[in-house]
Amino acid sequence: MKKIILYIWIVIVYFSCENMETVVDLDIPETPPVLVMNGILDTDTTIRLLVSHSVGAFSNEIPSSINNAEVVLYENDFLLDTLNVNIDNTISYYFNNGPFSLDSIPMNYYESHIIPSKNKNYRIEASHPNYPSIYANTFIPDDIEIYDIDIDTISHDTQIGFSFSFIDDTNADNYYRLKLFSKCFKKWENEYGEIETYYYTRGYQEFASNDPSFPSNGIPWDGYTFSGQQVVFSDALFNGQEKNIRIDIINEGYRYEDCDTIGLQFSVFSADTYSYYNSLDNHREKGPIGIFGGEVIPVYSNVQNGLGSIISTNAQIIQVKP
Repeated sequence: MKKIILYIWIVIVYFSCENMETVVDLDIPETPPVLVMNGILDTDTTIRLLVSHSVGAFSNEIPSSINNAEVVLYENDFLLDTLNVNIDNTISYYFNNGPFSLDSIPMNYYESHIIPSKNKNYRIEASHPNYPSIYANTFIPDDIEIYDIDIDTISHDTQIGFSFSFIDDTNADNYYRLKLFSKCFKKWENEYGEIETYYYTRGYQEFASNDPSFPSNGIPWDGYTFSGQQVVFSDALFNGQEKNIRIDIINEGYRYEDCDTIGLQFSVFSADTYSYYNSLDNHREKGPIGIFGGEVIPVYSNVQNGLGSIISTNAQIIQVKP
């Protein structure tokens, strides 16, 4: 849950005549707090989510975790489980509490032993006596079969190429996310006979592409229109067709042989999840308001009567190496 700090720059012009001043008081109504629910339903893990409450844009109150709500899970409109809060697992959620201040909120997950399934609709409802009840719906799509995985280590000395293909479902609007993760390092013996290790990458790997389905995120360079550690895109340009994806890693000084782990994480989303990630990227790019102002981009929410997002993903990991 993010606390949105709204900065309003008010220019007050004082019209003075001798010792007289005019002061204008603004009467801004308070916004009543509502429940905030955030979570990701993933086919690879059990369900857990966070419940908190909102605060007004001009309030000095700090939002806090709500640990005594009733949270229930439905699958295809059948009651499946009641989520219980895990008091023993406390996390710290950090947020900007002003232009130069970072603060944190202790939060506790509501958890279920249920692992979500593909091709299922899920609804999560949360209620608390001090707030209006809320709910959110999401759908987990079917698997996408990936084939023709190819690794190109010889066409260019300074980059590693990855490509794969899949068939897009013609009966649905589909949305996808691609991540690449790796662990690449070199070892050598220094002048003292000690073995030193330098990690070129350990975690999610930045990649580049000129795929027309990927959003452009800056000025094109070396023919690439996109670069980043993940990309979210839709099937608008290839609905129902075979799609080939090509991405390149600019391997600054290391080779494919230096990597002991390389994996592709390919996820298929429902429309609400795509809307969330797309709006989140726009918010991060344009939303923060600095000293010269900015454009506020709201982050998508599918929580009815409240705030937050319950989204879902069907992710598969293809181990390219080993």
